[in-house]
Amino acid sequence: MNRIIIIFLVMPLFTIANQDSLLTFDKVGVDSIAELSEHVELKLAKSNLLKQENIIAWRLQQLDKNTPMDLVYNDQVQVFIDSYLGRNKALISRMKGLAPYYFPMFERELDQYNLPLEFKYLAIVESALNPKARSRSGASGLWQFMYLTGKQYGLEVTSYMDERQDPLKATKSACEYFVSLYDTFGDWNLVLAAYNGGPGYLQQKIASVGSSDFWELYPHLRKETRNYVPTFIAVNYAMHYANEHNIAIENPKIIFSDIDTLILKKEVELKVLTELLCVNEQTINYLNPAYKKSIFPKGAVLTFPSNAVHDFKLNETTNYAFIDAVRNKHILIDEERIVYRVEKGDYLGRIAKAHNVHVFEIKEWNKLKSTNLNIGDKLVIYVQKGKLLTAEKKFLGNSEYIIQKGDTLWDIAQKHNGLSVWKIKALNNMESDNLKPGTTILLPTS
Repeated sequence: MNRIIIIFLVMPLFTIANQDSLLTFDKVGVDSIAELSEHVELKLAKSNLLKQENIIAWRLQQLDKNTPMDLVYNDQVQVFIDSYLGRNKALISRMKGLAPYYFPMFERELDQYNLPLEFKYLAIVESALNPKARSRSGASGLWQFMYLTGKQYGLEVTSYMDERQDPLKATKSACEYFVSLYDTFGDWNLVLAAYNGGPGYLQQKIASVGSSDFWELYPHLRKETRNYVPTFIAVNYAMHYANEHNIAIENPKIIFSDIDTLILKKEVELKVLTELLCVNEQTINYLNPAYKKSIFPKGAVLTFPSNAVHDFKLNETTNYAFIDAVRNKHILIDEERIVYRVEKGDYLGRIAKAHNVHVFEIKEWNKLKSTNLNIGDKLVIYVQKGKLLTAEKKFLGNSEYIIQKGDTLWDIAQKHNGLSVWKIKALNNMESDNLKPGTTILLPTS
């Protein structure tokens, strides 16, 4: 009975066989209904894949009609579209969430420079819309400017500030660079390739190949540069048609709307601002990405959620008193105060490294005028919570010791070249001196 049903279901395929050579039974050469069914399913899968690729090609064609950029469809582009619709679709989800914050500003600047608005998608290719992104080669910011190129286009870098990480300033510089590259090459694909590989490199390739058509240059370019244009086209497609491919929007955990500015009257650490403003570090860094370090200098103009700015100004006197108290170590936020007793062989560099602090800090905290130390001297040191144990392990190394009946920390310390009780407790995160026989503890090896 089942065999009859299968035959009945397959029979309609025979009637359309002459209309579609993919399903022509005479050319299949199968020996059973099961083989025929498998063959038909395979052909249908291939047909559906071809249909999807045709849809993507048609959609890109529609996008291409509305831009001077060449949003061509080909096999190279399809590879990157498959990536963004597949294993990298989480990236597109995040970019859809971040786009409302960055894209309006990108579009405004691109329009002022009479550039194609599609260039906004290049920031996704370059930095995944992370203004603090930094590459291994030293490129920085949304548009990944190298230091010298950034300087050439007016982006300053100081000890505190990196304007390559300022979204607005960097975008203006990127627009000026795009205009300059177009003046040189006169082709948007070549502008993209030159932005990635450098105009000098691209000019050499054009001269050696004898063509200024990107797709003719394609096989002769290094991998990163030749994949740059297909990647850009693929991002255009994925961002435009995310909904059609069921890619949801992942909203960032950052407060973007309703913001205000605050001018600092004193130098302030990032950790202090998070305490005072009740705003997380991620939000502060995204709203003020041009500041390189976790310290904001006096006079800095910072952006925060407006309610946080209002609260800060309302309690300004108290807030600056709090800032002073933290600087003077009267209030500790993420630190703890310890007293270290100097031992034989100790010197400031060694002590500083073991506690993950700087020599000048130890001198400042203890009002030392020189680096001379005496055995038995007590030093006040402020260490970050949770960092001391890691620093001790990294610097000193360790060995294991099994607690014996009758052992005390003092006895163990004396058996190991006068090792201090404090170091044993710090390395093992011990709060009391009580020892349990059979327990294994770590001892510094040097």
